[in-house]
Amino acid sequence: MKKIISFIMAAVLVFGVILIPAGAAEIENGKTNYPYIFVHGMGGWGAETSYYSLSPYWGGGLMPGSETDIVKILNENGIEAYAPSIGPLSSAWDRACELYAQLAGTVVDYGKAHSDAHGHDRYGFSYEGKATMGEPWNLKDKINLVGHSFGGATVRLLTSLLAFGDEDEIAATGEATSPLFTGGHNCIHSCITLSAPHNGSQVANQLVDPQWTMNLMATAMNVIGMIFGNEFLVFSFQLGHMGLTPKQDEFRAFLSVDGIKSYASSNDNCGYDMTLRGAAELNEKIKLAPDTYYYSYTTENTWSISDMKLPDKGLNLIFYISSMMLDSTKGKTVDGIEIEGDWALNDGIVPLASARYPSCDAETALSYESEVKKGNSIQTGRWYYFDTMHGMDHFDFCGTKDYPEGFEEFYFGMVNTANSR
Repeated sequence: MKKIISFIMAAVLVFGVILIPAGAAEIENGKTNYPYIFVHGMGGWGAETSYYSLSPYWGGGLMPGSETDIVKILNENGIEAYAPSIGPLSSAWDRACELYAQLAGTVVDYGKAHSDAHGHDRYGFSYEGKATMGEPWNLKDKINLVGHSFGGATVRLLTSLLAFGDEDEIAATGEATSPLFTGGHNCIHSCITLSAPHNGSQVANQLVDPQWTMNLMATAMNVIGMIFGNEFLVFSFQLGHMGLTPKQDEFRAFLSVDGIKSYASSNDNCGYDMTLRGAAELNEKIKLAPDTYYYSYTTENTWSISDMKLPDKGLNLIFYISSMMLDSTKGKTVDGIEIEGDWALNDGIVPLASARYPSCDAETALSYESEVKKGNSIQTGRWYYFDTMHGMDHFDFCGTKDYPEGFEEFYFGMVNTANSR
């Protein structure tokens, strides 16, 4: 039974998003107006995919014909915004490397040290002449990064790498090291996360710990890459560097037993990064950039199987299974963490204790509303979390049914907050 639930859950997390459009508001004149880079979560897709025009991740989901696209709406209101596509099931490290390459208009460099350690190619797709913002990012002009769900880990890691670099990569390649790993770049104005599993989710533990599920997922992606090439349904898996899907100059992938083993067992994948232990390991690597503003937005819509009480607005259907899985961990210890209190509250897949801020930054994290009410200035280099939005689930930041009136209003408010300093 556990195997069946794990398989169903893995499938719905990748393919099962049903979203509905929403609302309207105003953008104010602020002190800054840097571009916004919207980074999708696990199983997501960006504007480069053929499906995005039919149904944008940032406002449409899997519902063809959606006219709600917050990225387009922001651009129409004078806010420069982009929605790149990165590996939907890749690790936070690989996704950060891909995001940087798209912004800088260069070849994806996963780093020699990292690639050697995880058994995959060092270089991936080339985005030369195809920079996300038109012109290659010079690492001097500032931008805002917005990450939904696992996109939160991606934008946090990218911000940290740009500011501090990576000693292992510098040691491995010296003067030939990519600017992504050299550090010293103060170019991220704000790092914004939406329902991000900063400290992981017990659901990931239940899906990843049975090794067969990761082997099955890697095998399925390799087979899809062999049959369909790089474009399948909503997105490309973008795992050419692991040999599971086609490389840039290939029409179809080839069977790669080594690639399947590497993806499933090297811990270089999104599943492991979202386990409680995997997230803790990521948090040890990620540092707060001293000149960057950090904001987190959270949702909570707990459904408890124990008393069979549903929240007023109900959960998105695909989260009933994951909510039950989270509920089953209450009172237990997962990867050394006791699941109680805010660990038991969730938005269907991410515990509230995980979404507010990384546990390693808890001592300096502050409530945004409380600090504003006190008249205190908002500072860089520390987390500010907003009041939790109750009665909303994990996909509501993408414009689902629980957010029919305030979708645009929320994003306009987010932009106004970031632009105000």
